[in-house]
Amino acid sequence: MKDNKILNYFSLLKGKNLLGSSYLFIGDDFSLVKDIVKLINCNEKVPFCNSCWDCKKINEDIHPDVCLVKPDPITISIASIREAQHALALRSYRLPKKVVIIKEAEALGIEAANAFLKTLEEPPKNSFIAVCASKLEALLPTVISRCRKIFLPFKEGSAKAVGLDKISSFLNGERLKFKDRKQFASFLWTLVLILRDELVSESGLDNQLLERADYERIFEQYPALKEKEVEELITAAQNILKIYGAYQNVNQNLALDMIRTKLG
Repeated sequence: MKDNKILNYFSLLKGKNLLGSSYLFIGDDFSLVKDIVKLINCNEKVPFCNSCWDCKKINEDIHPDVCLVKPDPITISIASIREAQHALALRSYRLPKKVVIIKEAEALGIEAANAFLKTLEEPPKNSFIAVCASKLEALLPTVISRCRKIFLPFKEGSAKAVGLDKISSFLNGERLKFKDRKQFASFLWTLVLILRDELVSESGLDNQLLERADYERIFEQYPALKEKEVEELITAAQNILKIYGAYQNVNQNLALDMIRTKLG
């Protein structure tokens, strides 16, 4: 069983009866989301036993109280969303909470996403909705705003896939070009994560989202970045987040120049 800070967080929420209903999980470790569903519903052991009937059926994706929605074959249809809404409306068979898991939510079409907004905003009583996506920027802002966000740890090597390999080149003065807006957004998000993890490390906490060696290497290679005050890093991260929020419309070259000035 994973020794994970996110599981500990949900154990605490469960113990204090503070669990929310709609969560957005951003990352690529889907198994962790299933562990959270088991944690919420298993009564045999803390955080969960992984061997009772409920845990086994959740692992096998065949629990009657858990509705798994995924692309078929490449999009999530409005029919699948209607099925999930119907599942939530039914009385629970065994579990304390009815569960809907939307896997690869970036495959939600606009019509399907809009159909699910009301459910996200006002979930049925005793329900738990897990919207899972690998990248935040792939989802509609209306979906993002209606969920509590949980950032899952990246699997080994996956951070490089979302732009870590370009950070060093950028800080070294290279003019970057992105093939599309989503690649640009991924670069911005990775840069925010690097600053975020360094700030967390400076505070003495151990709650990194990237591999420690990845963000430490960036700061070691660029002493000017390492020498910045905490307030400067926070301001830089906030400015990058503003650009990230408007990535579809900003001038990329001007935005990158501004970021370079703040970090230089």
